[in-house]
Amino acid sequence: MNGFIYTINYVFCKLKICYYKRYMYRLLLLFIIFIFGCEPKKNLDLELQQFTNLFQGTFTSEEQAKNQSGYQDITLKNIQIWKEAKGYWVYQELYLSNDPTKVYTQRVIEIKKSDSNSIMTTNYVITNQETYKNGWKNPSIFEQLTINHLKIKLGCNLYFKKKTSSIYHGKTDIGTCMSTIRENITYITSTIIIANDKITSWDRGYDSESKQVWGKIQEPYKYKRVKE
Repeated sequence: MNGFIYTINYVFCKLKICYYKRYMYRLLLLFIIFIFGCEPKKNLDLELQQFTNLFQGTFTSEEQAKNQSGYQDITLKNIQIWKEAKGYWVYQELYLSNDPTKVYTQRVIEIKKSDSNSIMTTNYVITNQETYKNGWKNPSIFEQLTINHLKIKLGCNLYFKKKTSSIYHGKTDIGTCMSTIRENITYITSTIIIANDKITSWDRGYDSESKQVWGKIQEPYKYKRVKE
């Protein structure tokens, strides 16, 4: 009788072990599927994401235009596009605030690390700009925009350094961003400060003797963030 009971207990234990093994195997399989089958579509860089968040939005120079002569009320729009693609991309448009059809600038900006201490933005000209004019009204239009529609502006990269947790200072190298704005302008420089509530932008053009012949002399344009 004791032998029979021993046999029953032995078989029962074996069945429990077998069930336990199958259970653990399934858990392991689910874990592997979760880790390798549910990878994020892009690897997030926290600093680049923070920079992009500060950079995007709607900004205007309305206050500056009211208080200083020679400055127009211009709206600056930065919207992130291609969110599922590798890296960080922003469509930028500047237009006259009281007439959005009067667009000054359209471009695509790529944001990436230059090195461990700085962020670099690269400007691209859109070859068929008219298609994307006021594209911020319907951001889905940028789904049809591809890298093949862009032309890089060589030598016009801006290099940003982090000054505080929410302020970045950026500028181009001197003499590298060649200009076709006017015949007497050999190169341009850009200096930009990005903060929580504003973006300041100072574009200046120089002749072959490095004399400023274009752009504001007093101070940069100051664009304040508009709450949306």
